[in-house]
Amino acid sequence: MTAPSPEIAAFWRDFSDAQASLQAQPLRGRVESANALIERHLSGLALEMSGGDGDAVVDLIVTAHGSTENFPLLMQVVAAAPVLQSYRVRAFRERTTQPDFPIGMDGFELATSEVLVACGQDDGQAALEIRFGREIPEDYRDHARNMAFIMLDHVLGEYDFAVKVGAVDFVDEASDPLTPWVPLSQFVPVFDRYWFDTLGRTSDFPSGEHDWTGMTLSFGGQDDEDGHSDDAEDTAIVMVNRSANPVAMRADLAYALTLDLAVGNRDQLAAVQDLQDQAATLLELPQLGIMAYTLTRAGRRKAVYYVGDEQLAKQALAPLLLREEAESLELTFAFDPAWSGYFEFSVHCP
Repeated sequence: MTAPSPEIAAFWRDFSDAQASLQAQPLRGRVESANALIERHLSGLALEMSGGDGDAVVDLIVTAHGSTENFPLLMQVVAAAPVLQSYRVRAFRERTTQPDFPIGMDGFELATSEVLVACGQDDGQAALEIRFGREIPEDYRDHARNMAFIMLDHVLGEYDFAVKVGAVDFVDEASDPLTPWVPLSQFVPVFDRYWFDTLGRTSDFPSGEHDWTGMTLSFGGQDDEDGHSDDAEDTAIVMVNRSANPVAMRADLAYALTLDLAVGNRDQLAAVQDLQDQAATLLELPQLGIMAYTLTRAGRRKAVYYVGDEQLAKQALAPLLLREEAESLELTFAFDPAWSGYFEFSVHCP
């Protein structure tokens, strides 16, 4: 595991030193003091605590309030957490255990049982349509929509709502009349069944031969600096691993690792393909990651793998990447928890 940044190390050092003084406060005061500590060192994150005033050990939840751009920092903070006497450190705000609840805002109250949800597909993510099961006064419609988003975060959990859900549309009636409507208070099992049964996200690593499909993309010529059009057509060959779909968007496979290599001739292409396939084997056997797709264009071939830990993945691939055919390697690593790169192509493949 990579050593934590100085800011993360300083936060946990200060938090550990403050445990005794935190325990002397009621839970609400403890949360406020803990957040003052994290704000001193790290921006974009907050702390919540789940428990009671008299509990000897409570859950310390690190949240980014659904902001995916801060998820990598959040996960680094949790991974670097020391053993704490009075706290169990958790990543992300989890699903509420009591999904039937009301919330109020500026004198207006709305219950999860009054928010109706229909589930559909938005490329690789789930799309939600929402309508209200009661009359909402005109002056409170914006409030009601904001409250519905807050409720979704609590009902589905911070990570699932931010990553697994794509478009959220407020409608008067369903776009598909056959789609069932479910109160948000009863939506979790419906969402989980849709994710598992309809989208096929079983979370199980595939075994045996993988199912690959491909397509050719064409790009028109571009104007040069003098404004003249280059009519030469640029093409790309994309191969997509359909067998990767069951593990798509798993929280422990949130990073896209790309091995980009030159393929100037047929022999180079064969050697690079062999190297990238061997990289897939090295990652997939210990389930460190999975090869999701390849893209060959303009004399280079990119292979994209979704992995959970940058350092472990690089260590597994290190001997392979020292080989002569990896001389032209460009290696990149990007946070892509929704697998947007994969679904950009897979939803269009035959």
